[in-house]
Amino acid sequence: MSEQKVMIDMQHITMKYGELTVLDDISLQIAEGSKNVIIGPSGAGKSTLLRCMNLFEKPCAGSVSVDGQILTNQKNKVLYKARQEIGMVFQGFNLYAHKTVLENLTFAPIFLRHEPKALVIERAMENLTKVGLASKKDSYPSQLSGGQQQRVAIARTLTMRPKVILFDEPTSALDPEMISEVLGIMEDVAKENITMVFVTHEMGFARHIADRLLFLEGGHIIEDDTPENVIEHPKNERTKQFFSKILKSD
Repeated sequence: MSEQKVMIDMQHITMKYGELTVLDDISLQIAEGSKNVIIGPSGAGKSTLLRCMNLFEKPCAGSVSVDGQILTNQKNKVLYKARQEIGMVFQGFNLYAHKTVLENLTFAPIFLRHEPKALVIERAMENLTKVGLASKKDSYPSQLSGGQQQRVAIARTLTMRPKVILFDEPTSALDPEMISEVLGIMEDVAKENITMVFVTHEMGFARHIADRLLFLEGGHIIEDDTPENVIEHPKNERTKQFFSKILKSD
């Protein structure tokens, strides 16, 4: 990490909901351009950790910086601007139902960033072509399958040209036959020099795409290494138990 620029810097992050501690004093640095996958059992705090990276969830304690900009304890205006550099792909697509596919991609760059319309449309069409949906540019989300909607969501994120993309279990809401098409697009996107953090249960994808695999359990990072080392040679007994169950069906 010392030789690479740190894009995301989280120090002593603690998150509680009432008496429940979801994240317990986590410190984590994510290198620029790296591909990171967070795994672990349900309720381990994976999505909460991810959402703390862009302050969608505000930690009870600790600090978060992205590309050198401290996000914690900032006014909404600063957060709003910083989040334009942090794309997020959700479980539920979050597309504007009343806008066409192309309008979904171009709205934020044109109306929030005030970029030239023609340039944004050109970039949006390039990204729709990249995810194989250029022909759907005039369709509405309700006319698309779940897999197509998630691919549009990925293209929308790319059109913002973010420095970081966070993927919060992007295949969990999809039918099984649609998962592979979205995973394929995500693999293509991961070839770009964008810092990416994925929360996913797709272990084959994690093996193939990640530079780094983190295993979260009980609000703590208990494994942090290459996918091969974490999956094949886990150091923690809890990790061994997890993989003994999940890899039986992998």
